[in-house]
Amino acid sequence: MIEGSPAKRPASKRAPTLRDVAEHAGVSFKTVSNVINDYEYVSETTRAKVKRSIAELGYIPQNAARQLRTGASNIFTLSFPSLAFSYFSGLAQEIVDEAARQDLTIVLRNNSAGREEEMKVLTGFDHRLGDGFIFNPLLVGEQFIADLEEVRQPTVFIGEHVPTDRLPAGSDYVRIDNTRAFVELTDHVISRGRRRPAFLGSLPAPSANQPHGSMRLRLDGFRTSVATHGLSVQDAPVVAVDHWHRLDARRAVNRLLDSDGGIDAIVCGNDELALGVLAGLRDRGRRVPDDVAVVSYDDIPDAQFTSPALTSIRPDVLQIARESLSMLTERVRGFDGPPRTVTVPHYLIVRESSPPTVHLP
Repeated sequence: MIEGSPAKRPASKRAPTLRDVAEHAGVSFKTVSNVINDYEYVSETTRAKVKRSIAELGYIPQNAARQLRTGASNIFTLSFPSLAFSYFSGLAQEIVDEAARQDLTIVLRNNSAGREEEMKVLTGFDHRLGDGFIFNPLLVGEQFIADLEEVRQPTVFIGEHVPTDRLPAGSDYVRIDNTRAFVELTDHVISRGRRRPAFLGSLPAPSANQPHGSMRLRLDGFRTSVATHGLSVQDAPVVAVDHWHRLDARRAVNRLLDSDGGIDAIVCGNDELALGVLAGLRDRGRRVPDDVAVVSYDDIPDAQFTSPALTSIRPDVLQIARESLSMLTERVRGFDGPPRTVTVPHYLIVRESSPPTVHLP
């Protein structure tokens, strides 16, 4: 479904042009062009003066952007926090493959260096490649995005950590309903007879404080399901980890069992955590799903090869790729409407790590 963003934006200032830079530096239009394109026959004094003007005005060269608008180039930049997680690498491959089917080229920008790198995506950086971004933010913070009047290039946000009611002008958002997904995931284990579920994957601040962060949305879904089934939310443990990695989860499940040995289901924040949980349960001699059911989110390729195979929510990554590329292409070709939000489907993939159906009294 597509929803128009209700937020209204004040009119934004015109972006500085190459001619603005020329006037500011007191040089010709051609000289500025020569500096931007690293033409060697420009004096160092003139080059320094033009670069100062570029920095002071906040001008960002758009050679590649002009090429794309005229059809000479079909380049988009895919900006991810990291490819170390299987989900991100799999989604990146899906976007690259779908782009190739549409005769588009994807350039990958890895923001694993941290928040400053993510900020550059939204505020601009020198010599941009391509004419638009598919951007999965993680560390930049929702408030930073909400405070932007507009993005410097057409941008489609994906993933979480996005202020859904405060998208900058020139951007769109492709999302998955994480809360609904975790309601369904938790409903699944409770409906199969489990009465002592735990959530594993709570994160420390500032991640925990982001209203639309992955962990918070998924924990909300878990708690909603627990309450809906008449179980005590206070008696449903929430287990913290430092990071969403396998080793963190293996350690965390041991802490959980030491403090509450009666847990009969663990709802994991993602599949990476679930793999660590399965290892931790083996360490403690707990059988899955006989003693403890384990369910999760992402449905990474490893999920079907674990022992037992992992029940997981599968986001429709192909639809994410198609919607992202479609909306970004529309922006690049001139669509100037308000920010749009598209919610793509997800599917519960039931495997052996959750128990068979039971008939409750």
